[in-house]
Amino acid sequence: MIRRFAALSCLGLLLVLPVRSLQAQQPDPEIVARYRAAALRGGEAERGAVVYKSKEAACTKCHTVEGRERKAGPSLKTVGDKFTIEQLVTAVLEPSARIHPDHATTTITTVAGKVINGVLFSRSREEIELLDVEGKSVRIPLKEIEAEQPSNTSLMPVGLNKTVSAEQFADLIAFLSTLRQNLGKSAWPGMPDEMPMVARPARLERLHSEEMRFDHPVCVIASPRAAGEFFIVEQKTRHIWRLQKGSDGLSNDRKELFVDLSAEASTGQFEGVVCLAFHPDFKRNRKYYVNYHVRNQGSHFSPIIAVRHATADLQNDAGGKSRRLLQIPQDTDLHWGGMIAFGPDGYLYIGAGDAGPQDDPEGNSQNLSLLPGSILRIDVNRTEGDLQYAIPSDNPFREKSGGLPEHLKNARPEIWAYGVRMPWRFSWDSATGDLWVGDIGQTLFEQVRIVRLGENHGWNVYEGFAEFSDRYRREGETYIPPVLSYRRKDGVSVTGGYVYRAKKDSSYYGAFIFGDFESKRIWAMKQKDRKLIKVRQIASCPEKPCSFGIDENGELLVVGYEGSIYRLLLDDSVFE
Repeated sequence: MIRRFAALSCLGLLLVLPVRSLQAQQPDPEIVARYRAAALRGGEAERGAVVYKSKEAACTKCHTVEGRERKAGPSLKTVGDKFTIEQLVTAVLEPSARIHPDHATTTITTVAGKVINGVLFSRSREEIELLDVEGKSVRIPLKEIEAEQPSNTSLMPVGLNKTVSAEQFADLIAFLSTLRQNLGKSAWPGMPDEMPMVARPARLERLHSEEMRFDHPVCVIASPRAAGEFFIVEQKTRHIWRLQKGSDGLSNDRKELFVDLSAEASTGQFEGVVCLAFHPDFKRNRKYYVNYHVRNQGSHFSPIIAVRHATADLQNDAGGKSRRLLQIPQDTDLHWGGMIAFGPDGYLYIGAGDAGPQDDPEGNSQNLSLLPGSILRIDVNRTEGDLQYAIPSDNPFREKSGGLPEHLKNARPEIWAYGVRMPWRFSWDSATGDLWVGDIGQTLFEQVRIVRLGENHGWNVYEGFAEFSDRYRREGETYIPPVLSYRRKDGVSVTGGYVYRAKKDSSYYGAFIFGDFESKRIWAMKQKDRKLIKVRQIASCPEKPCSFGIDENGELLVVGYEGSIYRLLLDDSVFE
């Protein structure tokens, strides 16, 4: 599904999503059981460091624990923050069981019949660059490529037991579990050292019965037509459901299929339908908008923004094909944003991720001639030229006058703000109009941002408050830091939420409430002038929180990716 985002997947694990099981390279179950048992009994980390560096283990061929050298596998310098002992064991022993696309193997067949395997490092108009199992760069001109396919097999080979004993394996896992982010005192006020739990946590109550679960839900929207009604988007099935709440508990709830988009959208580990937005005048024009994926670039997919209509009674989709408004071209399957929503100004805002690969090596987020890495804004009520929409008159890059800097001459007029990595979810403060964005990080930090017209939010020059790369830095450019950034010990995939405005007498009034998909933590934070004042953990979600919503009264909803929609109950909790 979703995002987001950073992973340890040459070791086979996914940080931000559930993953598909693969059949390739399955190791001997008896060996796996014996080695797992040894690791769970515990090993010696100091001896494990020796195993890690050894020729027999061969870990250093694909991974680093220090510096920024790029290898086929991800850096392991914070792996102990990200994964449990059990997860590490599975990742090392069964590397092809769970593969994250950030580090999945790409298989290229050349016109001469040569087969080349590696992890995608970069892609340009002239060539593809892969990193092979030795971490060496392999460049293939596009004109020489016959076919490109994602592979079900990790570059990391099965059979560690042939060179490493069970006891050495236990030591290796013990060493990996010690690799954690430096927890020295933060140099930035917006990156707190601790985000403690409030004394009385908020409660989460399921919105529906246990039997009425959803299949990988990713979005919940309160119905614009009736109180007590909600629309829920299922990513993988590509279904959108209409949930009607009964008047007496959960027994009279009704769940009806609103639309099936499986004939239009692709599906997979990440793919599907990811967001829904109703037109502000939905009751009259019956229009609603969807963000879904299609595969039309070889092995890669693109986000599509499309419009559909409801029936006259607004209870069902009217049928027929969607009308596509915008396609966002991507060269990889990664970092595609995912959010669409109408702003207070009536325009449609679209979150576009940097489009990958890891680290944004082509600088998409700083390249204004491309749509990825930006917050886009379009006018869906008009058309302009060959477009299926119009460009708002005050979009910052609409007008091209003489004397512009080079990087602005070909700027896309749809861009409203840029320099974001993976804006999976965003929302507006109903009182101030501020746009809050949960921007999923790369290696070390997650970000919560307030984004405004024309701003550059810094990726990949910065990750959070920290400098990341100078490759695409421009002299004299202003980079806007996040309001809050948090480290790997707190989570690895931020889920943007809402500023709470339901009850003025609540201690949470004016607090932005958000979560982390992997750690399942939910926090509340307050700021002034985009400077953090206070942040506290207020709950732990029973399922991975992949999205938030608000009901007709402004109370918050939480979408659990394993199938449940929850109400977040704040009345008995105090933000202190």
